Amino acid sequence: MPGNVGIESRAFGFLFISISLAVLTGTIINEFLATHHIPIYYQLLAWILVFIFVLGITFTKMKNLFRSIRNRMKNSIGWPLHAKIVNGLSWAGPFLAIPIYHPFAHYLILLGIGTGNISTYFLIKYHNDYKNKEQFIVGILAITMIPVLFLVDVLLAPVLVHQHVLTLSRLFVAVSYGVGGIYALNER
Repeated sequence: MPGNVGIESRAFGFLFISISLAVLTGTIINEFLATHHIPIYYQLLAWILVFIFVLGITFTKMKNLFRSIRNRMKNSIGWPLHAKIVNGLSWAGPFLAIPIYHPFAHYLILLGIGTGNISTYFLIKYHNDYKNKEQFIVGILAITMIPVLFLVDVLLAPVLVHQHVLTLSRLFVAVSYGVGGIYALNER
C-alpha cells in the first residue's frame, strides 16, 4: 500500500461518508418522489444526479481521494485470478441476483455491500498486507443489518409496504458506510 496510510485511510473515510450521504439523500428524495407518484425514470434520474453531485463535490474537495482509489485498484490488479474472481462475485453476485429474486432485493443489496466489502478487506489484507478496517466495518454492519431487516419485514408486514422495507435497507447501507467512514477518519 502507499507510504502514507493515514492519508489514504482519511481519504476513504471521506469517500465512505460521501457514499453514505448520497444514499441517504437519494433515499429521501426517492421516497418523496414515490409518495407523489412521480414516474420511476425520474426517480432513477434523481438517484444518478444525487450521486454525481455528492461524489463530484467529494472528488473536487479531496484531491488525494482519486489517487488513493487508484492505488488500491493498482494493488488489486496484481492479485491472482482466483482472488479477482472471488472479489468480483462477492460484489456483483448478489446484485446480479436481484432480477431473478426481486422480492428479496432489499436483502440482496445489503448482502452485496457486505460480502463485497468483507471480501475486499480480506484480499487486501492477505495480498497487500494492509488492514483497511473501515471496509471491514462497512461489510460487517451491512450483513448484520440483514436479520434486523428481516425481523422488521416479518413482524411489521401487515403495516409496512414493500417500498418502506426497501427504503429501510437503503438507510442501513447509508448507516454502514457512514460508520465505516467515521471510523476511518478517527482511527489513524
